[in-house]
Amino acid sequence: MLFHVTMTHTAGNCPGYHVDTMPQFIASLDKLEQVGKELGVKAHALLWGAPDHVAFAVLEAESVSALARYLTSIALAQEFKITPVEHVSELMETGKAMIARAKK
Repeated sequence: MLFHVTMTHTAGNCPGYHVDTMPQFIASLDKLEQVGKELGVKAHALLWGAPDHVAFAVLEAESVSALARYLTSIALAQEFKITPVEHVSELMETGKAMIARAKK
């Protein structure tokens, strides 16, 4: 399944304002690809919206548990909004099936 994730943190815990936490934060980001392989999570996009203390991701995972473990491996206390999403082509197929059912 695909998921759109919005991650937010506060200025109070932002690594950009706390240089002492930056090395651990960067090290956790360096390990994300390996963590993803171990957990079966594929990152299609991981984007940071600094200085707004927000990040966005499109991730593919078989379980929310794997997704949660992947996200919390990032060394930064954050809040997450996780939304299941699908490609527009899948949405179109669902719409066509709904139309076909309605015509019966």
